[in-house]
Amino acid sequence: MKQISEEYRTGLEQIDAEHIKLLDLTDEARKLFEDENMLFKCADIRRILAGLQAYTIEHFAHEEAYMESIGYDGLQLQKQQHRTFERKLEEFTERVSQLSIGTQDDMIHDLFEYLQLWLHDHIKKEDMKYAKFGTGKTEENR
Repeated sequence: MKQISEEYRTGLEQIDAEHIKLLDLTDEARKLFEDENMLFKCADIRRILAGLQAYTIEHFAHEEAYMESIGYDGLQLQKQQHRTFERKLEEFTERVSQLSIGTQDDMIHDLFEYLQLWLHDHIKKEDMKYAKFGTGKTEENR
């Protein structure tokens, strides 16, 4: 398995593995944006967005089930943030059909920036809260 940097490590193996996949998809968006030799990028944008949409549904379900299992008091806020992220991915997907060669790079840049900010802030701030909460619960039960 690919390693995740310490600042993103929750200590929950499945969650960390899923975060790696989400960070990889974010990196794919960055690479697509930086590829100046590719003329038509819409199919790749759709593929990245479809991957993100499918994977976040699975990942968010795992996270929310874990938070529920530990009685995490921030579950509702996490759910709201997850739904906001899913809606934003839908908005990006709707934009793809209106793209042209002249506007596709702007959209990819917007997508990459959004993903980078959201995933990095969400993992490093919000997800660390439930990871720490869960760790405390585990230590209480010893």
